[in-house]
This record gives sequence, structure tokens and C-alpha cells, in this order.
Amino acid sequence: MAVVKMIWAQDAEGKLGSGSEMLWHVPADFRHFKQSTVGFPLIMGRKSWDALGRFAPLPQRRNIVVTRNRDFIPEGGEVAFSIEEAISLASADSELVWIAGGAHIYEQAMPFADELVVTYLDLNVSTAGPVVYAPQIDPAVWEVVKAESDADWREKSGDARWKVVVYRRR
Repeated sequence: MAVVKMIWAQDAEGKLGSGSEMLWHVPADFRHFKQSTVGFPLIMGRKSWDALGRFAPLPQRRNIVVTRNRDFIPEGGEVAFSIEEAISLASADSELVWIAGGAHIYEQAMPFADELVVTYLDLNVSTAGPVVYAPQIDPAVWEVVKAESDADWREKSGDARWKVVVYRRR
């Protein structure tokens, strides 16, 4: 079985987004996401796929979309009907698999994850619409990998300063 890593960015209150769009623009974190995930399978839910719009599929990655819709065919991507099936598909030809959201997919994938790569953003966004939150990180289950994590904020990029913290399952 491949190593399973989950990657996300969240604001100071743990918000991931609105469920259909990003609520911030932090180009340096987009680059971090790309550098981390290029060359590896990337698993996401249908809403995350749809939110990519014209950017789907993400290039240089095997895009696997988890959906309950048996008729859905993502152009340039593959379909799985459960997180377990998606991880199995991705593991067939890769030693590393990335989970890229959204909130329901993170929740379903948490029991399978070996590492969490979390970007913390130094901002607090507000939205009139729905909000989705990052999963809770239980310190009894996860420990910070200090050698791979930022001790301090990185320089502001777009909307916010940011830092990456890597957690490994205990």
C-alpha cells in the first residue's frame, strides 16, 4: 500500500473554503501544492474537481475523482466510487498518493492517512455563503514533524502570510 498524504490550506479558524471555491489567493502556497503533488496520483471529491473549472485536470498528476454519480465521467480524470477504491487505484502504480479534498473526502480519508501537510494562513476570511472546515487534528494521533515544518510565518504572498506544518501519524 502506498503512503497516503493529505494536503490542504486553512485560515485561522480552520476554514477550507465555501464548498465550491477558494476564499483566498496565496500564490506561493499554490506553488507549494504543485511542487508537492506533481508526479503523483491526486484524489479529490467531485465538488473539488468541479471547483477547478478550466484548470481540471491538474497537469502531471493522475486525477482521481471520488463521486457517487455512476454516470459522471471527468474529462482527463478517472472515477472512483469510494475513498477506498480511489486509494487502491492510485496505489497500483505509485508509492505515494495525495488527498486534495474537499472536506468530506478529508474526513473519509483520515483513517488511511500517514501524513498531513497543512498550510496555515495568517488571515480570517468571511463569507455570506456556506463554509467548510478542515478536519480536526488529534495530537494523540498526530505529531508535528519539526524538521519538515515551518517554525515561523513565510513572507506574505497575495492575501496572507503562511506556514506549512507536517504531521505524521504516531
